[in-house]
Amino acid sequence: MRLLVLGSGAGGGVPQWNCRCPNCTRAREERDLPPSRKSFRHTQASIAIAERGERWLLVNASPDLCSQFADRAELAPPEGSLRGSPLAAVALTDGQIDHTTGLLFLREGGELTLVCTDPVWKSLGSTFPIVSILGHFLPVRRLAYPAELASLIVEALPLPAAPAPYDPPSNESGHVVALRITGKKSGRRVVYAPGLPGVSREFADFVAGCDALFVDGTFWSEEELAPMNPERQRSILRSHLPVSGPGGTLAWLSGLPIREKFYIHINNTNPILDPGSSPAKQVREAGVQIAYDGMLLRLYPSPS
Repeated sequence: MRLLVLGSGAGGGVPQWNCRCPNCTRAREERDLPPSRKSFRHTQASIAIAERGERWLLVNASPDLCSQFADRAELAPPEGSLRGSPLAAVALTDGQIDHTTGLLFLREGGELTLVCTDPVWKSLGSTFPIVSILGHFLPVRRLAYPAELASLIVEALPLPAAPAPYDPPSNESGHVVALRITGKKSGRRVVYAPGLPGVSREFADFVAGCDALFVDGTFWSEEELAPMNPERQRSILRSHLPVSGPGGTLAWLSGLPIREKFYIHINNTNPILDPGSSPAKQVREAGVQIAYDGMLLRLYPSPS
């Protein structure tokens, strides 16, 4: 199984267009550097997964999709054809703008298979009508979780999070999910949770035994939220656990017996984006890695 990190930043990426925080300032200073030396630049979070010899499953479609695809040779159209898609399907963890807007840039394809929950499917056909728009360009086929795509099995765990801001209030389950992707060829399992409002027993059971875990790294501490208005602060706190502190995810991850652990969906304000910072050092010392754009993870089959 191969896993590509296409983007590792939270909404807006780094640099965010209207921000002069230290991370965004450093990212702008990197504009003329080669990609391998751009430590502070992060596009919006998305990953792609494939078993050997098969097309890719894209997990979330960010607004940066076109540049992310252009930067990865693995996501070029198949060799021997003038046009073609490297994708088998797109799986969504929610219906938020930064995870779905990229779907619009897939309109040139022949068909789009979308895997999502009922609430997200309804949202994308009404209040944020991306699917309705795409229907004018290509057929859109929807699969529910759990879904089987060639050798990949994709399961979802509903998380206690609110609908997208443009959707009406709802107690329906499935507005936000964590995904578990299992490769039948490799026998490997990946969990992806870019939005994590809490670590429940159900979530702990869901990640148990996985080979790689990608967890919400949006913000380091609540202090980062101080410049925001109170309603925005409340919204973020309802949707994302901090990394640090007694109730943060780092304390939990440090004791988790999973070999490959990563933070992803990292906000531009988060100090762990600076490799030389004390928070970044604390993350590394806890045995957790900080995902970056272009990272390739290979998960080999277990020896027989």
